[in-house]
Amino acid sequence: MTVLKGTRLVLRPISGDDASWLLAHWNRPEVRRFLFDDEAVSATLVTEIVEDSAEDFDRYGYGLWLLLEEDEPVGVCGLRATDDGQAELLYSVDPPHWGRGLATESARAVLDHVGPITVIAETDAGNHASERVTAALGMSLEGERPGPNGILKRFVLPGEGESGA
Repeated sequence: MTVLKGTRLVLRPISGDDASWLLAHWNRPEVRRFLFDDEAVSATLVTEIVEDSAEDFDRYGYGLWLLLEEDEPVGVCGLRATDDGQAELLYSVDPPHWGRGLATESARAVLDHVGPITVIAETDAGNHASERVTAALGMSLEGERPGPNGILKRFVLPGEGESGA
């Protein structure tokens, strides 16, 4: 189990023991608005996400980590393997902890852990907080495409020896 440390956070891989917290967290309207296209998250989906993350850890050395501040969960951050083999950055922070830089701190810890690989992130147009996170991480806007609830912006952080869009 790969535990990561930020300045204020400890990140540990999500597990089935976290399912009830993840279900409540991801069903907060403010959280799911941009992460799950404002759709309710089922217990079955949470179980699938936990299982997929464990498989990604086994296969790629990355997955989703639970963000802990003073042993209390405050969010989730990590990478998931997309269907086309890319590493996609995902993060969510509980609203009472927004605006404190925890998404950026945790994402930096994850990126430092995985090393120089190409990472993508997609944000809904209008999700200015996530755009600030991608900018702080050095990601560049690669393009836009229609999404379920409007335009999705695609950002990329090229791996070693690769150039940006």
